[in-house]
Amino acid sequence: MNKKNDRKLMILSILVAIIMWAFVMTSTNPSLSKTIRSVPLTIKNQEQIQEQGYAIVGKDEVSSVNVRVEGARSDLIGLSSEDLIASVDLGSASEGIKTVNVKVNGPSGIRVESITPSNINFKIEKIVEKKLPVDIKIDDKIKDSKIIEVAEQSPTEVSVKGLRKNVDKVEKILLKVKDEKVLDGKIHDIGIIPVDKDGNLVEKVELSQNDVSISFDVLASKEVDVKLDTVGSLPNNMQIKEEDINPQKVVIKGEAAVVEKINSISTKKINLSEISDKNFEKSVELEIPNGISLNDNDGYVNVSFKVGK
Repeated sequence: MNKKNDRKLMILSILVAIIMWAFVMTSTNPSLSKTIRSVPLTIKNQEQIQEQGYAIVGKDEVSSVNVRVEGARSDLIGLSSEDLIASVDLGSASEGIKTVNVKVNGPSGIRVESITPSNINFKIEKIVEKKLPVDIKIDDKIKDSKIIEVAEQSPTEVSVKGLRKNVDKVEKILLKVKDEKVLDGKIHDIGIIPVDKDGNLVEKVELSQNDVSISFDVLASKEVDVKLDTVGSLPNNMQIKEEDINPQKVVIKGEAAVVEKINSISTKKINLSEISDKNFEKSVELEIPNGISLNDNDGYVNVSFKVGK
């Protein structure tokens, strides 16, 4: 009989405990902790960074964070990741690695205990710009024996813009002429590319424009002798000996019809009657015919000779 009473009392005690627990849970609101996982992470002030002339080139591979929160049971029951806002504020920019703390905002009555991860690393680089002249390279196959010169060109310089590490690689802006058709004297738009010191294309940079308007003059050329031209006579029946002209030949250029008629270029006249020294040495200007110019020469030659009987 006693055993039956004991069993009844035990069952009664359990029922009373359950009723009391239910009463406490429904009539009171205890403080609890809870971990909210995968709260989306927002990056603030990215546009401001770009306006300041910087760019984010790398960051920790984190798109969400886990947040440990504390609050009343009633506030935590329905709390989800959508109710929390996790963000990092980049603020003012500077080059290098920037570590930014994660901040979380939530509903009233919710306190943030911890955030995992608590900070995010960003790699920031400066966006720079520089101007470079357009370097024109004409294919040897279409040069032949012709001399090709730029008649008109716009622009002569182009700006290159991008991350510092990429812009620093750009050595020049290259314009390649591969088609003989563009040598017709008319203006053509020809594409340009940024290249490094080895002539390789540099990617991930922007040019202020992608082509250049340009026309060419195609000139005939020929190598001709340089001849000494003198006036007057040396005193005392003296004569010129061991004459030397350096260079002895020059390359002339111009329209084919004009170039064909010229076989030599003379120096400006040297007045022999004014020579008193036995050794003559002087830089003498060349007499350039109309319609002709020299290729790779400043228009002067060095003349030297000895005077004797």
